[in-house]
Amino acid sequence: MGKFNKEEFGNKLRSARLQNGLSLEYVAKKLGKSHVSVIRYEKGEVIPNAETLNTLCEIYNIYNGDLYNITKDENIVNLENSNNPFKVNKLYLYYKGYIGKRKLGKFKFVIDIEEKSDFVEVRISDYKSKKTILIGHMLADDNIATIRTENYKPNFPRLETNQIIINISDGTNHLLLGTMFCTNGNYIPNMKKCLISKKDLVFTDEMFDMLKCTEEEKENILRDDIWLADIEKVNEFEYKEE
Repeated sequence: MGKFNKEEFGNKLRSARLQNGLSLEYVAKKLGKSHVSVIRYEKGEVIPNAETLNTLCEIYNIYNGDLYNITKDENIVNLENSNNPFKVNKLYLYYKGYIGKRKLGKFKFVIDIEEKSDFVEVRISDYKSKKTILIGHMLADDNIATIRTENYKPNFPRLETNQIIINISDGTNHLLLGTMFCTNGNYIPNMKKCLISKKDLVFTDEMFDMLKCTEEEKENILRDDIWLADIEKVNEFEYKEE
């Protein structure tokens, strides 16, 4: 564990505020303090107490631990020797879901990957708003990568958990198929197919069709009462990058 550095701690706070596009005055008002106090926090001159720090983390949508992982050698940065099979720090997630009650639509998210000293952290964010929705970890071997996440903030209006299993047996340098298990707004569990890519792709109708349940899968459900999801390598198609 590296020695605590007040200046780096303050820089983390400042970076978090700027990444959220918040002014000193806004944060100060939320804390019930002066903007000078916020400046002193960001310079590392004063370390906020536990209550203030917890409020800051809620404002910035971060965990307390994010502010303490500041020593560069605590994180594994050599992706060639890491536990991240994708060897990149960002993935793109595509799946279909209901827009409103009846209409199926396209959903696109970003998965940020950061390898810590003892686990691989993932954050799932909305593609357009950049808002982090879920946070968790990834486990992988030579055949599958599993991403398990939960609510980014514990005070979200409802509990949300998510598990994604991705087939990586043929490598990761192509469009990947996976399954995603989650609950809908009424807490009803559901499993659906999803697509994962290292490239930022346009979510095409062809990709949308790949997410349909196949006739063979339907037959398995009727015969065995179990969905054996086929997540083998998808057929090659023309990438359309954003």
